[in-house]
Amino acid sequence: MSKGECQTKNVNEYDNEDELNEPPSKILDEGDIALLKTYGLGPYSRSIKSVEDDIKKVQQSVNDLVGIKESDTG
Repeated sequence: MSKGECQTKNVNEYDNEDELNEPPSKILDEGDIALLKTYGLGPYSRSIKSVEDDIKKVQQSVNDLVGIKESDTG
């Protein structure tokens, strides 16, 4: 291929020997899954999530008590 020429096809040959020689992957158990779920969480993540759920519940009850507001848009 000369300088400036566009390569339009794959000239290298690739084989799947790496995939064939690779050992089978390990199946995750319950402990591994629990570890992965808590890996990115901070120390206060659960309490913050609980408070956010409480706020949503109170907000929904306030919206139910206020009722439907009339608007001029139509």
